[in-house]
Amino acid sequence: MKAAVIYKYGPPDVFRIEEIARPSVKSHEVLIKVHAASVNPVDWKQRQGWHRWFLIAHFPVVLGYDVSGIIEECGAGVKKFRKGDEVYTRLTRRFGGAFAEYAAASESTVAKKPASVTWEQAAAVPLAAITALQGLRDKCRVKRGEDVLIIGAAGGVGHFALQIAMNLGCRVTAVCSGRHEKMMTELKPFRFIDYIKHDFKSLPEKYDVIFDAAGVESFRTCSSLLKPGGRYLTTLPRPKLVMHKLISLFTPSKKVKTFLMKSNGDDLDALSKMITDDQLKIYIDSGFTLERIADAHVRAEEYSTEGKIIIKIRE
Repeated sequence: MKAAVIYKYGPPDVFRIEEIARPSVKSHEVLIKVHAASVNPVDWKQRQGWHRWFLIAHFPVVLGYDVSGIIEECGAGVKKFRKGDEVYTRLTRRFGGAFAEYAAASESTVAKKPASVTWEQAAAVPLAAITALQGLRDKCRVKRGEDVLIIGAAGGVGHFALQIAMNLGCRVTAVCSGRHEKMMTELKPFRFIDYIKHDFKSLPEKYDVIFDAAGVESFRTCSSLLKPGGRYLTTLPRPKLVMHKLISLFTPSKKVKTFLMKSNGDDLDALSKMITDDQLKIYIDSGFTLERIADAHVRAEEYSTEGKIIIKIRE
């Protein structure tokens, strides 16, 4: 099969398009004939070697976690799916393996692709939307009527978090650049703040939950915006967050929440229902062929995407 392979950490041009063997499937896994994949921040960070000290790479490596495609083969223990099913998933093998023509996925992480969306739209969903869902619903336990601030509301995780919070009955304020005003007009948050024109941290409003989907702020800079009992959530842990967690011990009415999403087919099914019911719109920033994966990573590192970056594996 054709795959984008790296033999060392480095810049985007470290990718090599090569023919390699298809992955073999274990009893509980399915082999997916990949139609589309998406680029997440974790992909280019792994390519650069950010995680080298705790996620050791045995090169060559195929990166990428999000895929949509057709099941080509089922392991002996697979019960829920069969060959020919159209599915999507967030891969759980080390480094994923999405940037290739075939990928192996655990049955428990796979869901049927909503019929109403394209392969590219489906590939945009798993990691980002599950992160938003688990962060808001499970980690912060948001309640109907709560005030939620989404920082980075136009990005991959952010634009899903905005919509999911609204679907959960929250009053959502979206923070992003004014160049995403059209997107915000379409998604209709309670309030939109262009951070270039307005310093949202100086405004008088208070929030029950602040979801820093872009990882650009901190509990220290945002704590004054939280109501008593408020929660600050980020999906991008940084060393200084350890200090902020300690600081939060002295403000017991406000909490720092961090977490890593867990691939879950049931959560994807819940998201599929939102998509089918037109409660979750999927925004595609840009699309690239597998041969142009280096260009896709360059775009991802610009920190200015509107929605998700897609790799088209097959036409």
